[in-house]
Amino acid sequence: MGGSAQEILKNITNFFLQMKHLLKILPLIFLCLACSNDDEPMQEKTRNIGFSADVKQSRAIAAIADIQAGGFSVWGGFTGTQVFDARKVTYNSGAWVYDNPEVWTFNEYNFHAVYPAVDAAAYNAVIVADDNQQLKITGFDTATGIDLLHATELNVDGSAAPLVGLNFKHTLTGVTIELAKHSNNAADAINITQVYLLGMYTKGDYTWTPDAVYWTVDDTQDPSYTGSTFDKVALDTNYKEFLSDILLMPQPVDPEDNPVVLVVAYDFTIGGLGETIKDNVLISYLPESVKWEPNKHIKYRAIIEAQKNITFATPIVESWGSEQVGGTIIIK
Repeated sequence: MGGSAQEILKNITNFFLQMKHLLKILPLIFLCLACSNDDEPMQEKTRNIGFSADVKQSRAIAAIADIQAGGFSVWGGFTGTQVFDARKVTYNSGAWVYDNPEVWTFNEYNFHAVYPAVDAAAYNAVIVADDNQQLKITGFDTATGIDLLHATELNVDGSAAPLVGLNFKHTLTGVTIELAKHSNNAADAINITQVYLLGMYTKGDYTWTPDAVYWTVDDTQDPSYTGSTFDKVALDTNYKEFLSDILLMPQPVDPEDNPVVLVVAYDFTIGGLGETIKDNVLISYLPESVKWEPNKHIKYRAIIEAQKNITFATPIVESWGSEQVGGTIIIK
Protein backbone atom coordinates (compact mmCIF):
# COMPACT_ATOMS: atom_id res chain seq x y z
CA MET A 1 0.00 0.00 0.00
CA GLY A 2 1.76 3.20 -1.20
CA GLY A 3 1.40 6.85 -0.22
CA SER A 4 2.03 8.91 2.86
CA ALA A 5 0.94 7.95 6.32
CA GLN A 6 -1.82 10.54 6.12
CA GLU A 7 -3.21 9.03 2.90
CA ILE A 8 -3.07 5.52 4.30
CA LEU A 9 -4.96 6.61 7.44
CA LYS A 10 -7.55 8.42 5.31
CA ASN A 11 -8.14 5.31 3.16
CA ILE A 12 -8.57 3.07 6.22
CA THR A 13 -11.07 5.54 7.75
CA ASN A 14 -13.12 5.67 4.53
CA PHE A 15 -13.16 1.85 4.38
CA PHE A 16 -14.55 1.51 7.93
CA LEU A 17 -17.13 4.23 7.25
CA GLN A 18 -18.35 2.27 4.21
CA MET A 19 -18.49 -0.98 6.20
CA LYS A 20 -20.49 0.73 8.95
CA HIS A 21 -23.03 1.94 6.41
CA LEU A 22 -23.25 -1.55 4.88
CA LEU A 23 -23.87 -3.15 8.29
CA LYS A 24 -26.79 -0.76 8.81
CA ILE A 25 -28.57 -1.76 5.59
CA LEU A 26 -27.85 -5.51 5.68
CA PRO A 27 -30.84 -6.29 8.03
CA LEU A 28 -33.12 -4.38 5.66
CA ILE A 29 -31.83 -6.40 2.71
CA PHE A 30 -32.52 -9.73 4.45
CA LEU A 31 -35.96 -8.53 5.60
CA CYS A 32 -36.90 -7.69 2.03
CA LEU A 33 -35.67 -11.07 0.85
CA ALA A 34 -37.89 -12.78 3.41
CA CYS A 35 -40.91 -10.71 2.42
CA SER A 36 -40.36 -11.42 -1.27
CA ASN A 37 -41.15 -15.17 -0.79
CA ASP A 38 -44.49 -15.17 -2.69
CA ASP A 39 -45.36 -11.98 -0.76
CA GLU A 40 -46.38 -14.14 2.27
CA PRO A 41 -45.08 -13.67 5.82
CA MET A 42 -43.08 -16.58 7.26
CA GLN A 43 -45.29 -18.46 9.72
CA GLU A 44 -46.12 -22.00 10.86
CA LYS A 45 -48.89 -23.61 8.84
CA THR A 46 -52.02 -24.68 10.78
CA ARG A 47 -52.67 -28.40 11.19
CA ASN A 48 -56.32 -29.39 11.07
CA ILE A 49 -57.62 -32.39 13.03
CA GLY A 50 -58.72 -35.06 10.55
CA PHE A 51 -60.39 -38.48 10.82
CA SER A 52 -60.51 -41.86 9.12
CA ALA A 53 -63.12 -44.55 9.86
CA ASP A 54 -63.58 -48.30 9.40
CA VAL A 55 -65.72 -51.17 10.66
CA LYS A 56 -63.43 -54.11 11.35
CA GLN A 57 -66.28 -56.15 12.81
CA SER A 58 -69.72 -55.83 11.27
CA ARG A 59 -72.87 -57.90 10.99
CA ALA A 60 -76.12 -55.93 10.93
CA ILE A 61 -74.19 -53.18 9.15
CA ALA A 62 -72.92 -54.72 5.93
CA ALA A 63 -69.96 -52.43 5.15
CA ILE A 64 -68.15 -49.20 5.84
CA ALA A 65 -70.35 -47.77 3.07
CA ASP A 66 -73.20 -47.49 5.61
CA ILE A 67 -71.15 -45.22 7.86
CA GLN A 68 -69.95 -43.25 4.85
CA ALA A 69 -73.57 -42.72 3.83
CA GLY A 70 -74.76 -41.55 7.25
CA GLY A 71 -71.73 -40.09 9.00
CA PHE A 72 -70.97 -40.27 12.70
CA SER A 73 -70.80 -38.00 15.75
CA VAL A 74 -67.49 -37.33 17.48
CA TRP A 75 -66.55 -36.14 20.96
CA GLY A 76 -63.05 -35.35 22.08
CA GLY A 77 -60.49 -33.02 23.53
CA PHE A 78 -57.72 -32.86 26.08
CA THR A 79 -57.56 -32.41 29.84
CA GLY A 80 -59.79 -29.51 30.81
CA THR A 81 -60.89 -28.68 27.25
CA GLN A 82 -63.79 -30.14 25.23
CA VAL A 83 -62.98 -29.58 21.53
CA PHE A 84 -65.63 -31.82 19.91
CA ASP A 85 -69.10 -32.24 21.42
CA ALA A 86 -71.30 -34.42 19.18
CA ARG A 87 -69.78 -32.81 16.06
CA LYS A 88 -71.12 -34.54 12.94
CA VAL A 89 -68.48 -35.94 10.58
CA THR A 90 -69.53 -36.84 7.03
CA TYR A 91 -67.90 -38.50 4.04
CA ASN A 92 -67.40 -36.32 0.99
CA SER A 93 -65.23 -36.87 -2.12
CA GLY A 94 -63.09 -39.52 -0.48
CA ALA A 95 -62.48 -37.72 2.83
CA TRP A 96 -64.14 -37.29 6.24
CA VAL A 97 -65.09 -33.65 6.81
CA TYR A 98 -66.86 -31.54 9.43
CA ASP A 99 -67.84 -27.90 9.88
CA ASN A 100 -65.46 -25.36 11.45
CA PRO A 101 -62.26 -27.47 11.34
CA GLU A 102 -60.32 -27.65 14.58
CA VAL A 103 -56.54 -27.15 14.80
CA TRP A 104 -54.15 -29.43 16.68
CA THR A 105 -52.48 -28.08 19.77
CA PHE A 106 -49.53 -29.52 21.67
CA ASN A 107 -51.71 -31.66 23.96
CA GLU A 108 -52.72 -35.31 24.36
CA TYR A 109 -56.24 -35.90 22.99
CA ASN A 110 -58.97 -38.49 23.61
CA PHE A 111 -61.66 -39.19 20.99
CA HIS A 112 -64.95 -41.09 20.93
CA ALA A 113 -67.29 -41.54 17.96
CA VAL A 114 -70.80 -42.98 17.70
CA TYR A 115 -72.75 -44.27 14.70
CA PRO A 116 -75.44 -43.37 13.69
CA ALA A 117 -74.67 -39.66 13.87
CA VAL A 118 -76.95 -37.85 16.31
CA ASP A 119 -76.84 -34.78 18.46
CA ALA A 120 -75.87 -34.98 22.13
CA ALA A 121 -79.44 -34.47 23.35
CA ALA A 122 -80.75 -37.48 21.41
CA TYR A 123 -78.17 -39.87 22.85
CA ASN A 124 -77.74 -38.11 26.21
CA ALA A 125 -74.05 -38.74 25.59
CA VAL A 126 -71.58 -37.38 28.11
CA ILE A 127 -67.90 -37.43 27.19
CA VAL A 128 -65.41 -36.77 29.95
CA ALA A 129 -62.29 -35.54 28.17
CA ASP A 130 -59.96 -35.88 31.12
CA ASP A 131 -58.07 -38.64 32.90
CA ASN A 132 -61.27 -40.73 33.17
CA GLN A 133 -61.32 -41.08 29.37
CA GLN A 134 -64.87 -42.42 29.40
CA LEU A 135 -68.00 -42.39 27.27
CA LYS A 136 -71.49 -42.86 28.63
CA ILE A 137 -74.74 -43.09 26.65
CA THR A 138 -77.79 -43.01 28.86
CA GLY A 139 -81.36 -44.10 28.16
CA PHE A 140 -80.67 -46.02 24.95
CA ASP A 141 -83.49 -48.26 23.71
CA THR A 142 -82.78 -51.21 21.42
CA ALA A 143 -86.46 -51.17 20.40
CA THR A 144 -85.47 -48.41 17.94
CA GLY A 145 -83.70 -51.06 15.86
CA ILE A 146 -80.52 -48.93 15.76
CA ASP A 147 -77.28 -50.85 15.54
CA LEU A 148 -75.25 -48.68 17.90
CA LEU A 149 -71.53 -48.58 17.04
CA HIS A 150 -68.73 -46.99 19.06
CA ALA A 151 -65.11 -46.15 18.24
CA THR A 152 -62.46 -44.70 20.49
CA GLU A 153 -58.90 -43.44 20.10
CA LEU A 154 -57.05 -42.35 23.23
CA ASN A 155 -53.79 -40.59 24.04
CA VAL A 156 -53.36 -39.03 20.60
CA ASP A 157 -50.30 -36.78 20.42
CA GLY A 158 -51.44 -33.42 19.07
CA SER A 159 -47.87 -32.33 18.32
CA ALA A 160 -47.55 -35.07 15.70
CA ALA A 161 -50.70 -33.96 13.84
CA PRO A 162 -51.92 -37.50 13.04
CA LEU A 163 -55.07 -38.58 11.26
CA VAL A 164 -57.33 -40.00 13.99
CA GLY A 165 -58.18 -43.60 13.05
CA LEU A 166 -61.62 -44.71 14.31
CA ASN A 167 -62.39 -48.44 14.33
CA PHE A 168 -66.11 -48.91 15.01
CA LYS A 169 -67.40 -51.87 17.01
CA HIS A 170 -70.86 -53.01 18.08
CA THR A 171 -72.07 -52.06 21.53
CA LEU A 172 -75.00 -54.51 21.41
CA THR A 173 -75.35 -58.30 21.49
CA GLY A 174 -76.51 -60.10 18.38
CA VAL A 175 -78.68 -63.20 18.81
CA THR A 176 -79.67 -65.78 16.20
CA ILE A 177 -82.05 -68.70 16.77
CA GLU A 178 -81.64 -71.95 14.84
CA LEU A 179 -83.98 -74.95 15.12
CA ALA A 180 -83.75 -78.63 14.23
CA LYS A 181 -86.04 -81.58 14.95
CA HIS A 182 -84.99 -84.34 17.30
CA SER A 183 -83.81 -87.64 15.82
CA ASN A 184 -86.74 -89.28 17.63
CA ASN A 185 -89.00 -87.39 15.22
CA ALA A 186 -87.02 -88.26 12.08
CA ALA A 187 -90.05 -89.86 10.41
CA ASP A 188 -92.46 -87.14 11.52
CA ALA A 189 -93.26 -83.79 9.89
CA ILE A 190 -92.73 -80.71 12.05
CA ASN A 191 -93.71 -77.35 10.53
CA ILE A 192 -92.78 -74.20 12.44
CA THR A 193 -95.39 -71.42 12.55
CA GLN A 194 -94.01 -69.01 15.21
CA VAL A 195 -90.70 -68.34 17.00
CA TYR A 196 -90.45 -65.72 19.74
CA LEU A 197 -88.15 -64.59 22.51
CA LEU A 198 -89.77 -63.17 25.67
CA GLY A 199 -88.46 -61.39 28.73
CA MET A 200 -85.60 -59.17 27.51
CA TYR A 201 -84.97 -55.63 28.70
CA THR A 202 -84.49 -53.06 25.94
CA LYS A 203 -83.51 -49.86 27.81
CA GLY A 204 -80.30 -49.08 29.63
CA ASP A 205 -77.04 -47.14 29.85
CA TYR A 206 -73.83 -47.88 27.95
CA THR A 207 -70.53 -47.08 29.68
CA TRP A 208 -67.04 -47.33 28.20
CA THR A 209 -63.84 -46.85 30.18
CA PRO A 210 -60.29 -48.05 29.45
CA ASP A 211 -60.80 -50.76 32.08
CA ALA A 212 -64.37 -51.95 31.43
CA VAL A 213 -67.20 -51.85 28.90
CA TYR A 214 -70.68 -52.57 30.20
CA TRP A 215 -74.42 -51.89 30.03
CA THR A 216 -76.59 -51.08 33.04
CA VAL A 217 -80.16 -52.36 32.65
CA ASP A 218 -83.08 -50.11 33.46
CA ASP A 219 -85.07 -52.74 35.39
CA THR A 220 -88.02 -50.39 36.04
CA GLN A 221 -89.30 -51.19 32.53
CA ASP A 222 -91.51 -54.12 31.57
CA PRO A 223 -89.72 -56.99 29.80
CA SER A 224 -90.16 -57.04 26.05
CA TYR A 225 -90.45 -59.59 23.24
CA THR A 226 -89.41 -60.11 19.64
CA GLY A 227 -90.02 -62.75 17.01
CA SER A 228 -91.75 -63.75 13.80
CA THR A 229 -94.64 -65.76 12.36
CA PHE A 230 -93.85 -68.25 9.60
CA ASP A 231 -95.84 -69.99 6.88
CA LYS A 232 -95.16 -73.56 8.04
CA VAL A 233 -91.42 -73.92 7.64
CA ALA A 234 -90.51 -77.61 7.69
CA LEU A 235 -87.86 -78.82 10.13
CA ASP A 236 -85.37 -81.60 9.58
CA THR A 237 -82.51 -82.87 11.71
CA ASN A 238 -80.18 -80.15 10.36
CA TYR A 239 -80.24 -76.69 11.95
CA LYS A 240 -82.25 -74.00 10.17
CA GLU A 241 -82.15 -70.29 10.98
CA PHE A 242 -85.43 -68.67 12.10
CA LEU A 243 -84.51 -65.44 13.91
CA SER A 244 -81.47 -63.67 12.48
CA ASP A 245 -79.18 -61.12 14.14
CA ILE A 246 -81.59 -59.71 16.70
CA LEU A 247 -80.07 -56.59 18.27
CA LEU A 248 -80.31 -56.90 22.06
CA MET A 249 -78.95 -54.95 24.98
CA PRO A 250 -76.21 -56.87 26.82
CA GLN A 251 -77.75 -58.12 30.09
CA PRO A 252 -77.75 -61.08 32.46
CA VAL A 253 -79.68 -64.13 31.26
CA ASP A 254 -80.63 -66.72 33.87
CA PRO A 255 -83.87 -68.50 34.80
CA GLU A 256 -84.14 -66.94 38.27
CA ASP A 257 -83.08 -63.30 38.10
CA ASN A 258 -83.55 -62.42 34.42
CA PRO A 259 -85.27 -65.25 32.52
CA VAL A 260 -85.47 -65.10 28.72
CA VAL A 261 -87.84 -67.61 27.15
CA LEU A 262 -87.85 -69.22 23.72
CA VAL A 263 -91.38 -69.96 22.45
CA VAL A 264 -91.88 -72.21 19.42
CA ALA A 265 -95.28 -72.93 17.85
CA TYR A 266 -95.61 -75.74 15.29
CA ASP A 267 -97.85 -78.27 13.57
CA PHE A 268 -96.91 -81.95 13.96
CA THR A 269 -97.79 -84.83 11.63
CA ILE A 270 -97.07 -88.30 12.99
CA GLY A 271 -95.10 -90.39 10.53
CA GLY A 272 -96.91 -93.50 9.24
CA LEU A 273 -100.25 -92.47 10.75
CA GLY A 274 -100.82 -89.27 8.84
CA GLU A 275 -102.40 -87.71 11.92
CA THR A 276 -101.77 -83.97 12.21
CA ILE A 277 -101.74 -82.21 15.57
CA LYS A 278 -101.94 -78.44 15.16
CA ASP A 279 -100.94 -75.46 17.25
CA ASN A 280 -98.42 -77.13 19.51
CA VAL A 281 -96.37 -74.77 21.69
CA LEU A 282 -93.06 -75.51 23.41
CA ILE A 283 -91.48 -73.10 25.90
CA SER A 284 -87.98 -73.17 27.36
CA TYR A 285 -85.58 -70.81 29.14
CA LEU A 286 -82.50 -69.82 27.20
CA PRO A 287 -79.43 -71.50 28.72
CA GLU A 288 -77.45 -69.33 31.13
CA SER A 289 -74.11 -70.74 30.01
CA VAL A 290 -73.21 -67.66 27.95
CA LYS A 291 -73.32 -63.92 28.66
CA TRP A 292 -74.80 -61.27 26.42
CA GLU A 293 -71.79 -58.98 25.96
CA PRO A 294 -71.04 -55.99 23.69
CA ASN A 295 -69.73 -56.85 20.23
CA LYS A 296 -70.63 -60.54 20.64
CA HIS A 297 -72.90 -62.68 18.50
CA ILE A 298 -74.63 -65.69 20.08
CA LYS A 299 -76.15 -68.47 18.00
CA TYR A 300 -78.65 -70.54 20.00
CA ARG A 301 -79.33 -73.99 18.54
CA ALA A 302 -82.56 -75.52 19.81
CA ILE A 303 -83.70 -79.09 19.23
CA ILE A 304 -87.46 -79.65 19.01
CA GLU A 305 -88.77 -82.99 20.24
CA ALA A 306 -92.42 -82.87 19.25
CA GLN A 307 -94.94 -82.74 22.11
CA LYS A 308 -92.13 -83.06 24.66
CA ASN A 309 -89.55 -80.31 25.08
CA ILE A 310 -86.86 -78.02 23.73
CA THR A 311 -83.24 -78.90 24.37
CA PHE A 312 -80.24 -76.75 23.49
CA ALA A 313 -76.91 -77.62 21.99
CA THR A 314 -73.93 -75.56 23.22
CA PRO A 315 -74.47 -71.96 22.02
CA ILE A 316 -71.91 -70.60 19.56
CA VAL A 317 -70.37 -67.29 20.72
CA GLU A 318 -68.23 -65.20 18.39
CA SER A 319 -67.24 -61.63 17.62
CA TRP A 320 -69.26 -60.09 14.82
CA GLY A 321 -67.14 -60.80 11.75
CA SER A 322 -67.26 -58.84 8.51
CA GLU A 323 -68.22 -61.94 6.54
CA GLN A 324 -71.47 -62.14 8.49
CA VAL A 325 -74.20 -59.89 7.12
CA GLY A 326 -77.90 -59.83 7.82
CA GLY A 327 -80.99 -57.81 8.58
CA THR A 328 -82.31 -56.26 11.75
CA ILE A 329 -85.34 -57.50 13.69
CA ILE A 330 -87.17 -54.78 15.62
CA ILE A 331 -87.99 -55.46 19.27
CA LYS A 332 -91.56 -54.58 20.23
